Amino acid sequence: MHTTTMDTHSNSVEFDFVKGHIAATMTLIHALIDQGLIDRERLDTFFATFLGDLPHNRETLGLRLILDQWRQGLRDGEPVEELKGQLFEVIRGGRTN
Repeated sequence: MHTTTMDTHSNSVEFDFVKGHIAATMTLIHALIDQGLIDRERLDTFFATFLGDLPHNRETLGLRLILDQWRQGLRDGEPVEELKGQLFEVIRGGRTN
């Protein structure tokens, strides 16, 4: 029983690590979009693959939804300012309401 608790805690720490890296990557991507140096469609393809590799469970559901919405914004050509608004939602792991 104690081992299960440790595994759960470890998974939570790993998930926080992943969220931090996703947020950092999104920040870098926003800067590249601002400079006109990134192809939004190729980026969308990359994130589609990345999302497919995330575990499909309750813990990642909010994060996957936010990233899907962010990807939709990339495809639709939303301004970087609007896309940046989703950055902190990723750090929190998804919307809470």
